[in-house]
Amino acid sequence: MEHDRTNETKPATTRIRRKSRALEAASLALLAFLAGGPVLSGCAKHEPDRHTTAAVRVRTDVLVARTESATAEAVGTLRAAREATISGKVMGTIIEIRHSAGDAVREGEILLVIDSRDVSGQVMQAQGSLAQARAAAALAETNFRRFEQLLARGAASQLELDQARYQYDTAKGAVQQAEGAVATAGSYKAYAEIPAPFSGRVVDRFCEQGDMASPGRPLMKIEDPRKLRLYASLDGTRAAAAQVGAPVEVQVPAIDNRVFRGTVAEVVPTADPVTRSILVKIDLEESPELRAGLFGRARLPLGQRTALRVPRAAIVQRGGVPGVFVAEAGHAILRMVSLEEDRPENPQVLSGLKSGDQVILDPPAELEVGASIEARP
Repeated sequence: MEHDRTNETKPATTRIRRKSRALEAASLALLAFLAGGPVLSGCAKHEPDRHTTAAVRVRTDVLVARTESATAEAVGTLRAAREATISGKVMGTIIEIRHSAGDAVREGEILLVIDSRDVSGQVMQAQGSLAQARAAAALAETNFRRFEQLLARGAASQLELDQARYQYDTAKGAVQQAEGAVATAGSYKAYAEIPAPFSGRVVDRFCEQGDMASPGRPLMKIEDPRKLRLYASLDGTRAAAAQVGAPVEVQVPAIDNRVFRGTVAEVVPTADPVTRSILVKIDLEESPELRAGLFGRARLPLGQRTALRVPRAAIVQRGGVPGVFVAEAGHAILRMVSLEEDRPENPQVLSGLKSGDQVILDPPAELEVGASIEARP
């Protein structure tokens, strides 16, 4: 009986195995169908992919290292070459302010007026003293002439004549002193009206009407905006590059990295004890685009060097890092580069590229790393 039961069990096990194999085959077929691929069998042959990606047509340029002038960089701020802080020379109340920040002024034009009534009284007092001194001098001269005549007739002694001459000379000195007092008082009255020392523009105003002006207190600041100067710091180890009168190029990032011509006007001979740099003052060409306060970068000539430059059209940004697509064996390879932004159109390559590399200009947006390309110059 046990033998019969065993025989009955075998067909059932075989059927279960067959069902499991069928389910596995069906599952594989379903997965292949969902994946979009063919159902493979033991005797199926692999067919090649007939869909190939078309090559992207690109323009290229070959990099060549060239000899160029080497430069030393000095950075700083643009300031007016001519600027002045206006202050009063007399004490008094400011009764009129004729110009404010941003106003254009001409040389000699009145900027502020200080109450001059106290000064007017001093002028009148000095003029009165001058009148008294002149009257005393006239009397002393008359006495001196009289004693000269008396001495000639023997009616006066030499001592009396000497005393009359002394009084006359003293009176003349008093007249000169009184005239100086009048001139001083008059100049103080002129100081009540403060003129512009040169034609330019009011940059700032430090006072209001009714404030008390005093000698030395800043009241206004004016500058000549037509002539700007770059106050730049240069590494002390490259001080030899700064020569008065030497032409330089100044790049201003705020104006689309434009380059302006300049001339070294002054070199401070001593170095800053903290930064170990020297101050170089560079006069810039006149331009309506330049403004005081902008940042500038000057390049002072140092000699010759070999530099590799890449066209701006070949540079792309990947995650904020500059890169360049290079054509190699018919494919686009992306190389990350380090650049010195010394020229807007073709910055210098510090690392990442070498002379002879074929860079891709204006790479299309769909260009991917490793894509097939058809290069044309």
